[in-house]
Amino acid sequence: MKPIKRLLIANRGEIAVRIMRSARELGIETVAVYSEADRQALHVREADQAICLGAPPAAQSYLNTEALLSALKETGADAVHPGYGFLSEDADFAELVIKAGYIWVGPPPEAMRAMASKAAAKQTLEPKGVPMIPGYHGSDQSDERLIQEAKQVGFPLLVKASAGGGGKGMKVVSRAEELADAIASARREAKSAFGDDRLLLERYLTNPRHVEVQVLADHYGRAIHLFERDCSLQRRHQKVVEEAPAPDLSDDTRAAMHKAAVTCARSIGYEGAGTVEFILDASGDFFFLEMNTRLQVEHPVTECITGLDLVAWQLRIASGTALPDDLISEPQGHAFEVRLYAEDANQDFRPTTGTVQALHWPQGAGVRVDTGIVAGSEVSPFYDPMLAKLIVHGQDRTEALARLNRALAELRLTGLTTNVNFLRRLCAAEALADFAIHTHWIEQNINLWKSQHNPHQSACAGALIASAAQWHQQQASNDPWQRQTGWRRFQQRRWLYSLSEQDQCVVIEQHELWQARCGQAHLSLTDLRWEPLGSNQGRLSARQDHKQVRWDAWLTDNGIEFDDGHQRQALTWWLAEQAHEDGAASSGRVTALMPGTITAVHAEVGQLLKKGDKVLSMEAMKMETTLTAPADGTLSQCSLTVGDRVQDGQLLFLLETEEAEA
Repeated sequence: MKPIKRLLIANRGEIAVRIMRSARELGIETVAVYSEADRQALHVREADQAICLGAPPAAQSYLNTEALLSALKETGADAVHPGYGFLSEDADFAELVIKAGYIWVGPPPEAMRAMASKAAAKQTLEPKGVPMIPGYHGSDQSDERLIQEAKQVGFPLLVKASAGGGGKGMKVVSRAEELADAIASARREAKSAFGDDRLLLERYLTNPRHVEVQVLADHYGRAIHLFERDCSLQRRHQKVVEEAPAPDLSDDTRAAMHKAAVTCARSIGYEGAGTVEFILDASGDFFFLEMNTRLQVEHPVTECITGLDLVAWQLRIASGTALPDDLISEPQGHAFEVRLYAEDANQDFRPTTGTVQALHWPQGAGVRVDTGIVAGSEVSPFYDPMLAKLIVHGQDRTEALARLNRALAELRLTGLTTNVNFLRRLCAAEALADFAIHTHWIEQNINLWKSQHNPHQSACAGALIASAAQWHQQQASNDPWQRQTGWRRFQQRRWLYSLSEQDQCVVIEQHELWQARCGQAHLSLTDLRWEPLGSNQGRLSARQDHKQVRWDAWLTDNGIEFDDGHQRQALTWWLAEQAHEDGAASSGRVTALMPGTITAVHAEVGQLLKKGDKVLSMEAMKMETTLTAPADGTLSQCSLTVGDRVQDGQLLFLLETEEAEA
């Protein structure tokens, strides 16, 4: 083994930037790879060298092993770090890298294969005393055998992809009648995400916790744990909030988990950083879930409580460094991490795309941001929608959670819809402070992540901010004609904004009292101060009764985005010349909201459908979404087949409804 001099990072986004930071501190040169869609991405700009792999689809770029091996040779790199996702757990790729004479920053291929199949992992570890969830993980993958075994396990049941992770290919089945559809859907997702459609079955535990243990192992047989993380706050089986150490664990359970995790690593000859995941039921019993043979997304919270750089240790171990006996003894303080996604919580967490217009990250002691975006970055539909990770560290859990809420309130991102409003509500929830949570808590508390704001009240705020900004900008102008614009009557200054053809918002300023009214909503402010912060950007401070209010705002030609630290809102003003199309429910037209690939066709042309009946399934941004009939009617047009690519705005299907015929 030899020191690494030049490292190729076979990944993109925030993890590529994160790896570069540690490599640079160790004096290692870095090589970025990118697709044509990522040509201007931050990780490309940060690297010492960068090389294009191919077209935007991952199969033609980040998953193109031939292009990656060619890039290694062309750039003179001597090692590969795969990050997470993409090829990070692909043992065949790791083997190709090693056979070509390069250093693989990760575990040996045989260790990866031992854990690649959840079913095989359970067969390997159960004899070692690692506790397992009752279920089926056999080699007979016929639908008949799975259905037969499901009846033995009982319902509710989890149908789960044997390969991969991240919630892909995972379906909860409550009744026997749902099983066939769940198996078919899980197979499709597993095949698309991992190239492997094998499944396993597990008993579905009610309201469990998800706790995982970080391990490190070197080339000389030494394996240690770096304590545990709680990742119970999830949606769609994907983690949203992670914290370390895990709260509310008995010393015996904690020690048993640590021991089981180290046993896993030693049993397969593991090397490098890895994570052993467990599920914990209400009684305190825990069961093996899977082992991720790579760096985890949530590794920063472990770094916070240990003071270690896990990426640096991955690089050292790959170069032959042995783990010292006294690497870490006790965790220090408490840490949280939240994941910022380009997604709309009000639309069932549908992924979003767009351009990041303005960006401000929170700062201060104990606050860290890992990101791969800057202002101007394009969020495309080709990759996972995660934009950044916000990490905080405090002396204890109370301080860390308070710091997290403060940091979320200071975060500003405009240009596209993200989950920041959802994260703010989630992290301020009393249940999180009291740690009264479990893996289904988010889906069981729908009112938390659904926006509760009154659209007319939001229009009042947006219109008043826009009017005040316009007024102050005019007053600052050197052109006297600009200072006289605005509608004035009875010493009042007025502005008019429209949300729709019916909804209008009037803003009136008289003797420094600003008032806005829209429908039944009303807003009155005094002591207004507008602080310009850039072109069409500023901060409005005012008093609402005795309360001080502040908004950061970004104005466009036809709308406004504003954020008070509690909620980010975006409004588009209605213009008469912009005709509105009939809604999907009345016209029967259903179009694609973003580019994607058709994964299943559930109905035929001429078929009579009820509202909510499944018509098509499509995959976009690594997630499968099923589109349903928006109303009762007959499917009159749908020419798409499995595998077809669709573009944003493309007609997917047409339904003849009674409303449309009328």
